[in-house]
Amino acid sequence: MDKAKLISGIFFQLTPAKKTFEGRSRKWWFALLAFVGLALTYISVLILIAVGSNSGMGLQVVAGTFIVGLLVLFGSALRRQVVEQEFLTEKGAFIWFIGFCIIIAIAVSVASFAFLPAAAFDLWFVLVSGGFTLGVSCILLYDFYPMLKERGNPGLAVTAGILLVLSIVYMTFLSYWIVPHDPFTLDIGLPLAPPSPRTPLGTTGLGQDLLSRTIAGGAIMLQVAVVSVIVCFFIGVPTGLAAAYRGGMVDRVVSLVMDSIFAFPGLVLAIAIAAMLGPGIINMAISIAVVYVPSYYRVIRSQVLSIKELPYVEAAIVMGARNWEILFKYILPNALPSAVVVLSINFADAILTAAGLTFVGLGFPIDVADWGYDLTSGWGVLIIGKWWLMTFPGIMIVLLALGFTLAGEGLSEILTPKLRE
Repeated sequence: MDKAKLISGIFFQLTPAKKTFEGRSRKWWFALLAFVGLALTYISVLILIAVGSNSGMGLQVVAGTFIVGLLVLFGSALRRQVVEQEFLTEKGAFIWFIGFCIIIAIAVSVASFAFLPAAAFDLWFVLVSGGFTLGVSCILLYDFYPMLKERGNPGLAVTAGILLVLSIVYMTFLSYWIVPHDPFTLDIGLPLAPPSPRTPLGTTGLGQDLLSRTIAGGAIMLQVAVVSVIVCFFIGVPTGLAAAYRGGMVDRVVSLVMDSIFAFPGLVLAIAIAAMLGPGIINMAISIAVVYVPSYYRVIRSQVLSIKELPYVEAAIVMGARNWEILFKYILPNALPSAVVVLSINFADAILTAAGLTFVGLGFPIDVADWGYDLTSGWGVLIIGKWWLMTFPGIMIVLLALGFTLAGEGLSEILTPKLRE
């Protein structure tokens, strides 16, 4: 069957069923059914929560993000079509897609101001961020599924990890609009009340709704993790790149400093730095970043030391290439995949470290919805049978860390040839 006879759609491309489904293993079918079942369950639960939201607009916001996500997915499908039909080049189609996304954002902005002028920016932000999260996640899964499918278990792990993380990110973006009660309001119910129809996950020691705090509590964890990972990446990678390429005394001194930091127990060092800096997202992120910068440095340094001895780098030196050209054109592109793997795993480490800092009292006050704080509060009442206060925030922390770990471990096997073999 030639290309002209294929029936192309937005979400899939129909080819003969014999080529599509024949020979699929039981593991493939189980994974497909598990993904579809979990996705439908997640969407159903989210819609049920949104129906009785405290804002009164939860269902409208969920529907709006789905519409924006479908528009982004539709634009991506058109981009692929114009490239396949050779109407535009790959670069031109990408620029067109960016323009299409900007038009969507402007249209959502106009609709937000017309529909809810009092909170137009908040509504615009959640529709655009939530919608683009849905659209981009579908695009990534669609574009990279053929590659991930061929990788077997590592590809499946990456897919599961990405879906898990993006689902929590999407829920966090929508949290203000879909929570059934204000996460900060006291006396929603009796203190430490067990799960009930009005408070499905129970209440905290101050009578706050635990379901609302669980939905909104991921914002702090994600902000701390993102900031700390960005700081680690942009300090550890350039430092390892420059020190390993320069060598000599510079390499020895920097390696000594990094090894000294690496020798300390990570959580103890983070606690010491956080205690000096005080509470706050930036301070907590900095305390975590200091702990994990040596991981990036060591990985990049080992890669650079091996890459700079390869023949094509020596040929570039003989041809008179400048140092910055050798670093950024020949060495960095080949060393960067290892740093990406460390980055994905570092997200999980940052989340667990942030939870640990909060657990020892170096987190945020009660007026901030935070999984770590509720986990700490639940520890004190677990002995008297109040299990729900610790259980549900702990499950969310584990799921978020698990998502990043699955993605990181899968990427490690995909991007590392020796592990693939």
